[in-house]
Amino acid sequence: MSVRGGLVRKQMRGGTLHWVIDFRFRDRTGRERRYRRDAKLQTAAGARAEAERLYMQALQTGSVSAAEEEQTFGAFVEGTFRRLYLPRYRPATRGRYEALLKQGVLDAFGAMRLSDVGTMAIRGFAARLCERKVQPRGPVNFVRTVLRAAVEAGALANVPVFPPVPRQGRKLPDAPSEEEVRAMLLHARGWLRTAIALAAYAGLRMGEVRALEVRDVELVEGGRRILVRRALSEDEVLPPKSGHERVVPLVPELAEVVREAMRDKLPTARVVLNAYGRTPGRTHVLGALKELQRRKGLRERSFHSLRHFFCSRLVSLGVGAEAVRLLAGHSNLATTQRYVHAAAGELTAAIAKFSVSGN
Repeated sequence: MSVRGGLVRKQMRGGTLHWVIDFRFRDRTGRERRYRRDAKLQTAAGARAEAERLYMQALQTGSVSAAEEEQTFGAFVEGTFRRLYLPRYRPATRGRYEALLKQGVLDAFGAMRLSDVGTMAIRGFAARLCERKVQPRGPVNFVRTVLRAAVEAGALANVPVFPPVPRQGRKLPDAPSEEEVRAMLLHARGWLRTAIALAAYAGLRMGEVRALEVRDVELVEGGRRILVRRALSEDEVLPPKSGHERVVPLVPELAEVVREAMRDKLPTARVVLNAYGRTPGRTHVLGALKELQRRKGLRERSFHSLRHFFCSRLVSLGVGAEAVRLLAGHSNLATTQRYVHAAAGELTAAIAKFSVSGN
């Protein structure tokens, strides 16, 4: 049993371009057959995805009739979505999507036909998550992502209307105090001290800290700065989360820490390396930070909270929101504005002092 020839071609009819699925294959008896019809979705990507699905069905069964039956949500995820769409995302996002599939999405929708995943089914899914005290926004948004992919691939006519889900309250950034940061830096040693300093004094994300190379750091007088141009997602090197490189000037305290960490290293070496000359993994960094905090009686905080300290500190010193956005590498100003709200207490106190001095 085999399939020959191209799968998709363009055809002009009445002055209009049509995407046509057209291929030959052999059925189970060995007889050559031809499958030809207009693609359901008249886009290049949609036609090719539909043709590939039919092609695989013909290759595996010698027939395309079963392929023309509507797919289930689970079949689409395990087939087209995993093969064509999941690889597009950053490794950390792929990991989160895989977790959502295992944590209830496939159980809820896997056996349903794609067109049956409608408004009421999604509303019921969100309600069950709320009963379990699980925030529904992430899982529901992932279902929407899958259905949009199904539409693009020609496996579904349109995305259903998604019901509103309870909005998850946006927490203000929880940042350690300046005293806490100083205590962490005082007691941390080696690569952990460097990692803490890069996050707290330059606002680098953990993936950016782990990916930073010696050649990305300038320590000459008048030009002390870090060029943030790559990040590690799991163990894959990617551009920073925003997609853009950025420059962060070095404060003197950080310059000294980084200078020591870079000593005797080649330009392409990583700045943060453990005793074995390897880049610490994400869980290793988190574990080392938590162990330090417990050992010294400090409040346990996430590594990302050090980045919150950087942004909050800038805002409290009166740095404009746009400058903070550029230094932190936020993709939009709305993210930065959260730090403005977090610093509202300090700003109010500052205005009170201004008012008293004005009297």
